[in-house]
Amino acid sequence: MTNFTALYADIILKKIVTKIRKDTSMKNKATERKLANASDGRSVRTMRHWSAAASSEFYYKEMATGYERMRDLDKLTKWSEKLNQDRFKFMDKFQEVLEYYNLHYKERDN
Repeated sequence: MTNFTALYADIILKKIVTKIRKDTSMKNKATERKLANASDGRSVRTMRHWSAAASSEFYYKEMATGYERMRDLDKLTKWSEKLNQDRFKFMDKFQEVLEYYNLHYKERDN
């Protein structure tokens, strides 16, 4: 039986890291908007401020879900040990995502 997860791990991983990068960008924009609105007490009570705060939390949770999916895919396919293969060369463009994954989510051999 064909293991499609292992066969298409590069495509799945690329979708995950692309979404993580997008979510990171959106979270940063929402955080900047939230901080800009928090400059005085009057702005903190506005809908724009609380909408930005909710967006920031939402995108943070989406990023965490993405990293957990990377970890699950790594458990199934061991893609992190195969980064030297040509099919994973795209990860060079996602160095910050890979570094964060290695620091916080990658399973350590004990």
